Amino acid sequence: MNSAVAVRAEDLSASRRWLIFAAIMSVYVFYAFCWNTENFLRPYMAQSLGLSKEQVASFYSLQALGALFGAIIVPNFADRYSRRNTFALIAAGFGIASIFSLGVHSYPTALAQRFVMGFFMGGVFGCAVSLYIGLFAATSRGLIGGIVQLVYNGGDAVLSWFGRHYADQWQSVMVVGGCGALAASLAVFLLVPADRSLRSWGGEDAQNLKAPRFAIVELFTNGYWKLTLRLVLLCGLNFFAFQAFNGWITTFLKEDHGFSTDLVGKTMTAMHLGSMLGALIWGLLGDRFGRRFNALGFLLAAIFIVVYLNAQPSPIMYAGVGFAYGFSFVSICVWGPYFAELYPAHLRATAASIFNWGRVMSLFGALLAGSIAQNLGLKTIMYIGAATFLAGAMLWWSLPETLTRAEATRSKDADASKNSG
Repeated sequence: MNSAVAVRAEDLSASRRWLIFAAIMSVYVFYAFCWNTENFLRPYMAQSLGLSKEQVASFYSLQALGALFGAIIVPNFADRYSRRNTFALIAAGFGIASIFSLGVHSYPTALAQRFVMGFFMGGVFGCAVSLYIGLFAATSRGLIGGIVQLVYNGGDAVLSWFGRHYADQWQSVMVVGGCGALAASLAVFLLVPADRSLRSWGGEDAQNLKAPRFAIVELFTNGYWKLTLRLVLLCGLNFFAFQAFNGWITTFLKEDHGFSTDLVGKTMTAMHLGSMLGALIWGLLGDRFGRRFNALGFLLAAIFIVVYLNAQPSPIMYAGVGFAYGFSFVSICVWGPYFAELYPAHLRATAASIFNWGRVMSLFGALLAGSIAQNLGLKTIMYIGAATFLAGAMLWWSLPETLTRAEATRSKDADASKNSG
C-alpha cells in the first residue's frame, strides 16, 4: 500500500495496537525458549551424544557466533525490504532449525545446528524493536521495552517448566520450541500490518524511506561512526560484566559457602524476581527521565556486587542483595527503543541490532573470565564485573539523550488522549 494512504498508529485503537504487539511478542517467547535450550539441555545433550563438558560448552560459542552474523546481515534486509516479512521469516527459520535437531546425532551436526539456529535468532531483537516502537508514543517505549524483557523471562520459564518434565528427551523439547516459533511466524503474517500500510507513531517514517542496499554502512557514515562504536563497546561491557558476575554466582554460593542446590536455587530465584520487577520500573523511569537516566542501574549494579561479596554469608542476606542487584542491571530494558531512536527511522532494525554486536566480546569473555577465576579466584573476577558495570555506566551517560522533556510532555498527552478514547 502506498504511504499516502497508510494508516497512522495514532488512529488505531489501543486494543488493535496491543494485539499487534502480542503477535510480535509471540515470536519473542519462543526466541527465549530456543535460545536458552543451549544451557538448559547441556547435560542431557552431553549424555545423549557422548560429549565432554568442553564440547557441549562450545554450543554457546557457535550459537553466539551465528547470532552475530545474523545481527549484522538480517536487519539490513528488514530495513530495506520489509520488517514484518523478515521478522516472520526469521521466526520460521529458527523454528525449522530447532526442529532439525531431530537429525542431530553427532558433535559436528550439533554445532552446525546451533550455528544456523543462532543466525536466525540474531535478527530477532532488531526486527522486533523496529516493529513495536512504531506502535507507541515515545514516552511509552521504555515501559514497552520492560514488558519485552518480561516476555523473554516468560519464554525462559516455559522452557524450564516443559524441560523439567521432558529434558531426558531433549530433542522433543527442541521440537516444541520449533513448532511454537512456526506458529508465531504465522501470527506475525496474519496480525502485523505490512510496513507501508502503517505509519509509525508521530509520523517518524511517514515517507517510508528505504534503507540503502547495505544499511549497516550508514551506521558508520554521516557522522555516526563514533556513536556506533561507543554503542558496540557499551553492549560488549554489558555482556562481559554479566558473565563476570552472574556466571559465577552459583559456584560462589556452592563452593565458597557450601549452600545446598535447593538453597542456591532459592537465592537465584530472588535475583530473577528482582529483574522482573526492575524491567517494569526501569522502563517507566526511562520514559519519565530519559534513556540516559537508566545508566544509574549499572552504577547500582556495581555497588551491589561489592556489597554481595562483602556481606555476611547468610541465605537471607544473599537473597536480599541479589534481588537488589537483579533489579538494577535490567535497566538495559530501554536499549531497544533507545538504539533505534539514536538513528534515522529507516535504519531502525539495523540500529537496534547493535545490541547483538556486543556478542563479539562474549565469544572470548567467557574464556577470559574462566581463566581469571581459575588463577586469581572467584572474588577477583566478580569484582572485575563490578568495575565493568561502572565503566559501562560512565560510557552510557556520555551518549546523547533522545527523549527531551518537551517531547515527553507532548507524547504523553497524545498517548493518554488516544488510550482514553
